[in-house]
Amino acid sequence: MNNMIFHWINSWATQSAILDRSMVLLSTSVPYTAAAIMLMLWFTSGKMNDIENKRTAIYAGCTVALALVLNNIFHLVYYHPRPFAVQHVHKLIPHAKDSSFVSDHALVVFSIAWILWMRGSTWRIPILCWAALVGISRIFVGVHYPVDVAGSALLAYACGYLMLHFSAKLEPFVQFVMNLSRKVKFFEDKELERKEKL
Repeated sequence: MNNMIFHWINSWATQSAILDRSMVLLSTSVPYTAAAIMLMLWFTSGKMNDIENKRTAIYAGCTVALALVLNNIFHLVYYHPRPFAVQHVHKLIPHAKDSSFVSDHALVVFSIAWILWMRGSTWRIPILCWAALVGISRIFVGVHYPVDVAGSALLAYACGYLMLHFSAKLEPFVQFVMNLSRKVKFFEDKELERKEKL
């Protein structure tokens, strides 16, 4: 079933140049898009939910970090070859022949998406749709199986749940980041006032 679904999705590659470019962009732009989403959550000054958005950004960042660390440990003890390493596929992007299960890219996007979902963010539905499309794109470009993406979604959900369940233990770190942000903004405001007086 896993291989069958992979070939069905991957068979659409090379059929349309526009679709190929779109999927490659979705697949390879994850670090930049993820960073943009985190910045969007953080820089919402003047909004009623400013503090909650900042908390969401911190929880999302911590969830991404936890999920990636666990995945790196998992890769040390378990190796599953990527589709292009064992069979003919439409491979649209260069990639090392490291372990396929689970997908780092899918982990990042689903970690952010699940935290937004669990925290009731107004962006939760579009971000979850983006995560699902990224997961499909990783299959489309030939570097992951469907089970790799599904495994990423499950691991990201578990990490997000644990992060929020034990959020009280994370509170000192959250407050540290919040206070650091306030201090930076304070000095930026002071510098702006100084320049305006010149």
